[in-house]
Amino acid sequence: MKSLRNTGAYERYRQEHARCLGEAVEEFRTAKNLTRNEVAMRANVSVRWIRRLETNRLHTNYTIRRLDQVAGAIGVELYDLYERAGEMTGPPPWLKAEGIQNDE
Repeated sequence: MKSLRNTGAYERYRQEHARCLGEAVEEFRTAKNLTRNEVAMRANVSVRWIRRLETNRLHTNYTIRRLDQVAGAIGVELYDLYERAGEMTGPPPWLKAEGIQNDE
């Protein structure tokens, strides 16, 4: 298999997954009737950071730990955020192209 990190498809998928991850955060937050301010205070991050995460305007890397803090502040597991983002994004194009099925 080719190195995926050097392909345009990988980069586009990574960007789309990051966008969907932010949408998942907003979706769970609003479903629980929480404001960005409440989540930010509980997660010990800034409201600006939450807003940038939800609108896909973060231009720096962030840690799993920070995202786990946000998930906990919302009242969901980190897995739930990634699962929802994965549902929104769909399978990576290189898995579709190779005909690899999801083994659920």
